[in-house]
Amino acid sequence: MPGFIHRLFGRDDKECEELKQGPSLWDKGSPDGWYYHSKASGIGWKKWWGRSLPAHIGMELILYLVLYYIIHIVYKVGLDESKEEFEALVIYFNKNLSPLSKDLTFLLGFYVSQIVRRWWDQYKLLPWPDSLVLLSHGLVNYEVEKSVQFFKTIMRYSMLSYILCLRRLSKALRKMFPSNQSLIDVKVATRKELNLLESQGDLGRIWWMPLSWAMTLIRNSKDNKFIPSDQKILIDNISKFQAGLEKVDDHDHIILPPLYRQVVKFAVYVYFSLSLIGSQELEKDPYTFIPIFLILKFIFFFGWLEVAEAIENPFGNDDDDFQICDLVSRHLWAINKNINQFKGPPKLDDDDEKDNDGPHVVTLNFDLNKKN
Repeated sequence: MPGFIHRLFGRDDKECEELKQGPSLWDKGSPDGWYYHSKASGIGWKKWWGRSLPAHIGMELILYLVLYYIIHIVYKVGLDESKEEFEALVIYFNKNLSPLSKDLTFLLGFYVSQIVRRWWDQYKLLPWPDSLVLLSHGLVNYEVEKSVQFFKTIMRYSMLSYILCLRRLSKALRKMFPSNQSLIDVKVATRKELNLLESQGDLGRIWWMPLSWAMTLIRNSKDNKFIPSDQKILIDNISKFQAGLEKVDDHDHIILPPLYRQVVKFAVYVYFSLSLIGSQELEKDPYTFIPIFLILKFIFFFGWLEVAEAIENPFGNDDDDFQICDLVSRHLWAINKNINQFKGPPKLDDDDEKDNDGPHVVTLNFDLNKKN
C-alpha cells in the first residue's frame, strides 16, 4: 500500500481479481486484468495515482512540514531571551548534518539497489506454463483418444502446484483462494486429490506433490500412446517449472538481513528529525518562508526509501506488487487457448497456393544520362 502511514495503520482496500464463471477450470481464466496493468494499455488517472509520488509520500511530507512550522513559529514568536541560544543550536546542527547526507546517500542507495534486484530476480524466476503447452504440440499425439484430457490433467497439476506455492507467499492469492475448498470450487483440484494432499501435511509445504503426479502420468504415457517418444523433453521442462517455483520459495527463506533495514530506517528518521532544527531559517538568512531545500531532500531520501518499502514484498496486494491473481487468470486462459490449437493451422486452398506461387518481379530503373 502506498505510504508509510497507510502501512502503519494496515490499510489495504484493494480487491483481488476473481476468476470468471465457467463450466471448467480453463473457462475461468481471462487476460483482461493482466494486460490492463501493462504499459501499452495506457496510464489513466486511477492507475497513475496509486503509483505516484504524492500517493506514496504526500501525507508524510505534509505532517513533516507541520512539525517544521510549529518549531518555526515557536522560534519567531515564543522565544525572546533564548533566541540566540536556539540560533546557535541551529547552526551547530546544520554544520554537523551536512556531511551526514553523503553517508546517508551511500547507505540508502545500496539498500534500495539490493531490494530492487531481489524484486526483479523473483519475477524472472516465476515459471510460465506456456512453454509446456507449446512443447505438447510437438510431443503429444492428440489424435489418440483422451490425449487432450491427459495433457489438460498435467497442466492442471502444474497450475495446482503453482497456486499452492505462491498462495503461501502472496496475500493477494490468499484472497483469491481463501481456503482449500476454494481449490475444489474452481476445479483446480478434486476432492480425492485434496484429501490426499491434506493427509500429507500443510499444502503450502508440499506444493510440489501435484508435479510428482504429472511426472507419473508422463512416465505411463508411452504405454497409452499419448506421448509416443521423447517423454524426457517434457519431464525436463516440468523439472524446470518446479525449479523456478523452488527458487521463488527460497527468497522467502533467505531474506535481506533485517538489521540492515533497521539501520537504514533509523538513519533516515534521525537525520530528518534533527533537520527540523538544523534547517530552520534564521533571521540573518534570506527569508523564503518555504524550506525549499529541506523539502527537496525529504522527497529525494524518503522517495528513495519508499521505493524499497513498496517493492520489498512483491507478493503483496499493492499496485507496485506482482499482479499474481491476474497472472493466474491469464495463465488459465492462455493454457486453454494454446491447447485448443492442437489441430494445427488451417490448410491452404488452391487459391492461396496460387497467390503464394505468383512471380515476384523487381523493376530497376537506371538513368544512364545522369552525371555525378
